[in-house]
Amino acid sequence: MVRNKQGQFFSLYMAVFTLFLCGVVIALYIVQQGNAQSSLVSPRDVLMMGDSLSIFELREVELIKSSLEGASGEFGTDAFLDSFRGRFIGGVMANEKMTDFIFANLFINKVEIREQDKNRNLIEWGVYPRGDAKLVDGKLVFARANVEKRMLLTAKENSKINFPIDFSFNFEKKYIITPVGEQFEVEVA
Repeated sequence: MVRNKQGQFFSLYMAVFTLFLCGVVIALYIVQQGNAQSSLVSPRDVLMMGDSLSIFELREVELIKSSLEGASGEFGTDAFLDSFRGRFIGGVMANEKMTDFIFANLFINKVEIREQDKNRNLIEWGVYPRGDAKLVDGKLVFARANVEKRMLLTAKENSKINFPIDFSFNFEKKYIITPVGEQFEVEVA
């Protein structure tokens, strides 16, 4: 009979001891949180890049429309396509905000573009290549090549533990241009 009472006391003792150790662990966790020396990377740059891409694409569509209206020749001919491309590339080069966006952190075929290579030829042959503009079923397909942007995202406080993140994204786009009377309709493919 005495043995049963000792077993009951021991199980009660183990339950209280377990609760005490849980309390110690929780207290240590709270104390350590105040002492943790870590810093997180902000997603701000990623969000800003997404916003910049949206603004760039709006400018791109408007430039396509204005370049089509001013192009010489008959729609669907090589002369028209060359005139349109020339006006479009010239418009991109004249718009500093567009070239700043394109040239910042630019990689083509996994190779970083050097500063001295950031010119009209890169836009004309690397970003908007002639082969990606063609006539298909009475519609003009105009495309931006698959180019990549890369950046290293780091935390603001370098004195704390942080984990930098390599961020990259590819941006390419195809537009289908359809003549509607004297105007042109530009759709994203």
